[in-house]
Amino acid sequence: MDASDFQLPEDPPPDMVAVAQLAASMARLTEAVDTLHQQHLALADTVARGQNAGPRKAPQSIPWPLRWAELDRDVAAQVWAWLIDWVGWAVDRYQLAEEIPACWYQHPPLIEELTGLAAAWHTAYDDAAPAEGPLLWHERFARARLRLRDWDDYTRCRNGTHTDRHLDLTWPAAWREAAALIADADLTDRPDGAPAASPQEPTS
Repeated sequence: MDASDFQLPEDPPPDMVAVAQLAASMARLTEAVDTLHQQHLALADTVARGQNAGPRKAPQSIPWPLRWAELDRDVAAQVWAWLIDWVGWAVDRYQLAEEIPACWYQHPPLIEELTGLAAAWHTAYDDAAPAEGPLLWHERFARARLRLRDWDDYTRCRNGTHTDRHLDLTWPAAWREAAALIADADLTDRPDGAPAASPQEPTS
């Protein structure tokens, strides 16, 4: 019998309630794992179909501007498939294998940089884009490649081997509170804003 179909008797003992709650939690966990598995299969299929096919248009459901921290699971799955597809195409088209490590997806700064490049590329090559759109994108792309090389020097990931590197320096834990104090002192020294002018009565 399915655990979700189990009905507790009236006034059940605590151990029976605990077992029923555990069974319900296991059912929810099983459902969540199955959902994740299906999303993984769909993402893998989308990425596989995109290999060597050239960059596709971004799905309509992708929000612009794209902010990773605000994406829910379903939209993030679409963004990942779209970005993996575009990066694979760009690395091959522009011969970037020596500038972008193959483990770029494990480096948040590279994810953000490449997301911006991909979004700008799609905008520049949109049907409604001005004629100089691609040229402007390539000018920005040239500057972005300098940053990508800097990140490549930092990550030191080579030949498909990912290296976890952490900065030696970290900010002190109380930096936010200290910054708020300085900001408060700065605000104290500033004059009050001018009061809003009251609307004038219409003259007759």
